[in-house]
Amino acid sequence: MTGDPSSEFAPELLDDFYSECDEQLGALRQLLEELETSRDGISPAEVETLFRNMHSLKGNAAIVGLREAEALAHAAEDYLRALTRQEVVFTGRGADVLLQAVHRLEKTISAHRHRVAIPAVEDLSRLLQQLAASETPGLAAAKPVTPAAPQGKAYTFKFVPSRELDARGVNVAAIRGRLAALGAITRSAPLIGEDRSIAFEFVVELAETPRTEDWSADGVTFTALAVEATPQLAGLTSTQTEVADDSAFLAPSHIVRVDIGKLDDLLRIAGELVIHRSRLDDRLNQGSTDKSDLKEVNQALTRSLRELREAITRVRLVPVGEAFARLPFVVRDLVRHTAKQARLVVEGKNTEIDKYLVERLKEPLLHLVRNAVSHGLETSTERLAAGKPAEGTIQVQATASGGFVLIKIRDDGRGLDPKRIAARAARLNISVPAQLDEKAMLDVICAPGFSTQEAVDRASGRGVGMNVVSDVVRELGGSLSLQTTLGVSTQFTLRLPLTLSIVEALLFSVAGQTCAVPQSAVQEIIEVSDETIRTINQTEIMPYRDGVLPVVHLEKLFGTARTRGGGVKPVLVVHSDVGVAGLVVDRIIGQREVVVRPLEDPLIRVRGIAGATELGDGRPVLILDALALLEGAVRPMSPIRPESASNSAPFRA
Repeated sequence: MTGDPSSEFAPELLDDFYSECDEQLGALRQLLEELETSRDGISPAEVETLFRNMHSLKGNAAIVGLREAEALAHAAEDYLRALTRQEVVFTGRGADVLLQAVHRLEKTISAHRHRVAIPAVEDLSRLLQQLAASETPGLAAAKPVTPAAPQGKAYTFKFVPSRELDARGVNVAAIRGRLAALGAITRSAPLIGEDRSIAFEFVVELAETPRTEDWSADGVTFTALAVEATPQLAGLTSTQTEVADDSAFLAPSHIVRVDIGKLDDLLRIAGELVIHRSRLDDRLNQGSTDKSDLKEVNQALTRSLRELREAITRVRLVPVGEAFARLPFVVRDLVRHTAKQARLVVEGKNTEIDKYLVERLKEPLLHLVRNAVSHGLETSTERLAAGKPAEGTIQVQATASGGFVLIKIRDDGRGLDPKRIAARAARLNISVPAQLDEKAMLDVICAPGFSTQEAVDRASGRGVGMNVVSDVVRELGGSLSLQTTLGVSTQFTLRLPLTLSIVEALLFSVAGQTCAVPQSAVQEIIEVSDETIRTINQTEIMPYRDGVLPVVHLEKLFGTARTRGGGVKPVLVVHSDVGVAGLVVDRIIGQREVVVRPLEDPLIRVRGIAGATELGDGRPVLILDALALLEGAVRPMSPIRPESASNSAPFRA
């Protein structure tokens, strides 16, 4: 530990760290204990679960500067990665070492929390590295692995394979075996050169200095590597006791701090509902046939229920800045270990969204920012050669748009290269469409296991990050989009609902079906006749104000027969940060508050359907995501002024 945590991190941030570590360690421990008693072996899904929890734990430890926990989690992650690639087999010995690692991680994080001496992790890290570097699957089970004593000095060995060497039987497996026989391999990784050549690097601790003549003929070079001592918490002595093993991690990461004024509003509204309830009882007991009083009470109840819904929604809303709190530390930590310079610009931290969304967004945002540093930004030398400032910029921006929040993560780096992505996907056996546009590129980079990074480093190369981002955004009923320009920039946009409960909806019918759309997404409603709609470049447009409006017939999207014949139909003008487009429907029914029920079954999730509701008659009504339905049709308003612009008129109910 490199210093007092309270001197650099806010208590709220550390509370979140401890709470998340508690959940991750608990999940790891439970699964490992189940596997230890299971007779069915370990499945790929269980390895993936272990891997993801350990990956997240490592990233969190790196953010707060807890290097001991980061190093141990990284070693465990490498072993789990070898399991996923079937380079080694999972044995009882492996499960035991992983359980010890989880226990040591818990003690390390607990010591960090209580500001006592950090326990050593080198012995378990070395054990895990030996398990991961086992040349033959099952080798770890054949020979018990014991903690190795420090071997002396560390050396970096670099092996460059060739056809001549391979013909003599000198390959990476043979070199690894020779090095393992001489000392402890603490790290190994492939290296990809600018000319696409490949080499392999090993860090080995040896008791004796190797001789050049023993290795040069086999394509191996080596250099001595200085080994740094493990940093300890400042101001502590070795006599301080270790924290208890059963320490609990308690943190208020799932608690919403509510302003007292908001609670006063809830109490006031509850009091009004009690009064309205009493009035309703009196009117019903009188048995009068005059319903005017009942209508008045019904209106008062409706008004109070709307206020109650809005007040509860305000209680659940918190600044999205809570999800941004860790990002500056992520950027700083990654820049410190690379030849890059970067600054983070955060905008819109006070934009309010549902507390549940904030909690779920923390991990996806970390992955996106890590990718921006690792994949997006060039080194300072490359940026200067390209005429850019040496320091790159990563911009994170949150804005409210109707009933949705838009979160954009943009870097001014190298952009995404479709050819490189296609080539990398081909090597990983991931299918790639013939036309690799931005949407297709997004699908490829979000595929499980995909990474453009050849070698695994602190931030990337494991094919986990974008898959996690895509999964979480989809589960929250949102959408993820990509805009990139090669050599200029890359931007990811997350579009998420502000809240997941009750919304004001506009009801309409199309092809005999009743549907709803959030009213906040509709800018206005106009009427249009079929004669005013024209088709240009396979896009239907109509006159609108000072330009033209692209329109989409919902009947066509639903796959039903379109009814033409000069009739006048309402058009929902939907707006976004990009522009506007129109959704043509049959009839406007009215406005109503609806309870949004998400479609959780993945088999019935359809793009453009945000959820479902019912209006009291038991029949389901689909709630449409208008922007998703109009994707591709939305265009910035055109400066063209057609002569027939006056043919469109505002709709009046």
